[in-house]
Amino acid sequence: MTMSPADLTVVVVNWNTVELLDDCLQSVVDHGPKDLRSEVVVVDNASTDDSVEHLTTRWPSVRVISNAENVGFCRANNQAIRLTDSRYVLLLNTDARLTAGCLDAMLGYFDRDPRAAVVGPRLVYGDGSFQRWTAGRSLSLRSCAMYLLGLDHLAGRYPALSGMYLPYDTDEPFTPGWVTSAVMLLRRQALDEVGLLDESIFVYMDDVDLCQRATDADWNVWYAADSTAVHFMGASSRRDPGVASAEALRALNRWYERRHGRRSARAVRALETVGFGSRAALCAVNGRIFHDDAARGRGRAHWTRVKLSMEPADA
Repeated sequence: MTMSPADLTVVVVNWNTVELLDDCLQSVVDHGPKDLRSEVVVVDNASTDDSVEHLTTRWPSVRVISNAENVGFCRANNQAIRLTDSRYVLLLNTDARLTAGCLDAMLGYFDRDPRAAVVGPRLVYGDGSFQRWTAGRSLSLRSCAMYLLGLDHLAGRYPALSGMYLPYDTDEPFTPGWVTSAVMLLRRQALDEVGLLDESIFVYMDDVDLCQRATDADWNVWYAADSTAVHFMGASSRRDPGVASAEALRALNRWYERRHGRRSARAVRALETVGFGSRAALCAVNGRIFHDDAARGRGRAHWTRVKLSMEPADA
């Protein structure tokens, strides 16, 4: 049974981040669309921090779906999308915040481009610094190589060297290969055609996958550089440092092999070994010469990624 008619559904998936919910939801209240009817759905993935009780008490206007187990990011988002029939859907992480004018600017892309399926804003960290993980080129052997070998740092001068992620900040909107689902606006008509988030993906790569399927079906993905949202990043996983990056790399390798085949996936994992191995060695040298504990820590993290790159993609 669907909810009451609305033009926009805001979907927030929560897992043990009760301390982030108020600011997240308040940003929707403060900076929601001016001329559209909207609804908010929070899907709780079996939190143990009293998130559901908090939402029921503090946010009675919010629809809460309480899962008995953690069903993952994609399945949880899809639960809310299936329960609603709004023209537009906004996926919003609990560690993300809308800012003044952000959502209205994003919605404008749907008015100007009838084939716009996905819109993502420019993202910044809490201190206002640019977040390059907001968007990037479609994942191919070339774009992965540019990032893993560090060549994308020269993309400001040589655009052909752009890699998996945005190489620099820009105020010019464009159509990238993908935008992050931390703050992602979707046209339901496109979802009806290309399908919802891939529920075989528990977390990570859901955004790359959805944007790729939209592009394959001749829909457009927009990076709305004229709108800005805040994304603190990694809130749900920060209690267990290192796990998020490990799972993200595994998810990338699984998705890449499924999309491009085993031979190309092996080449990407070889590039990971070279790229992360070189960074690990450089950090180790800097740590020893300059007695830099932070560099040693980065080196250990890169070495962990080297070991992960040697795992089979279905590990």
